[in-house]
Amino acid sequence: MRRSLAALLCFAAVPLAAQHDASKEGKPKNPAMGNPTAIASGQKLFVNSCAGCHGVKAEGGRGPNLRKRGVWHPLEDDALFTIIRKGIPGADMPASNFNEEQAWQVAAFVRALASPAIENPPPGNVQAGETTFWGKGGCSNCHRILGRGGMLGPDLSNAGATLAAEDLRESIVDPDADGFLRYKGATVVLANGTTLKGVARNRTNYSMQLQDAQGNLHMVDLSKAKQVDISDHSPMPRNYAQRLSKQEIDDLVAFLSRQSVRPFEPAEKK
Repeated sequence: MRRSLAALLCFAAVPLAAQHDASKEGKPKNPAMGNPTAIASGQKLFVNSCAGCHGVKAEGGRGPNLRKRGVWHPLEDDALFTIIRKGIPGADMPASNFNEEQAWQVAAFVRALASPAIENPPPGNVQAGETTFWGKGGCSNCHRILGRGGMLGPDLSNAGATLAAEDLRESIVDPDADGFLRYKGATVVLANGTTLKGVARNRTNYSMQLQDAQGNLHMVDLSKAKQVDISDHSPMPRNYAQRLSKQEIDDLVAFLSRQSVRPFEPAEKK
């Protein structure tokens, strides 16, 4: 029986990383890594050549899920490049037909899948995305950045430093994809007839905190509530793919990718 590719990648990581230790001591970082144009090109190459095993969204299939910080993530950039171009002998990971430039573009895309967006800025106009966030997109009705905006949704002040660009994009165009475990819309009718609407927080079998649109928390004794309805969908609107153009979504993701509570300090090139 063949070992899984995930396991093979784990074993391959050690020798490949060792082969490229010298790159830490003098070899500059390949210009494709972290480059928005290269990442976009790498994504196209990935969809056309790698999606058959790893899935169009890189969420796994015959090959491992590349959007999770799994065994491949600790690999040095050169080691990741080598695996993409030469494959892993004896495993389900074949050598590719990519030339050197293309292999680096795919490596840049794969690295960006699980790295914070601020380290791998996606293509898009940051200023235009900011305008969409505070305007047409209506994002600020529920989300806030550095104290400005609504309180019903997650605070996005540190979104770029904590989420990968593809996760930011997915949360906009397919908000139900991750199961929206922390942000379930809820409507509660209390014993006195008062109706509360908002987001369920810290819910147990006995009680629930409900946060309303103003940010107020209401402790609800579920045994005394007349009615409790938990939404089957994320409170996030599900029609942004129709409301916004592809360019506007790209711009919005680019804007969110720049959000960090600490100034971003890129790794020093040697």
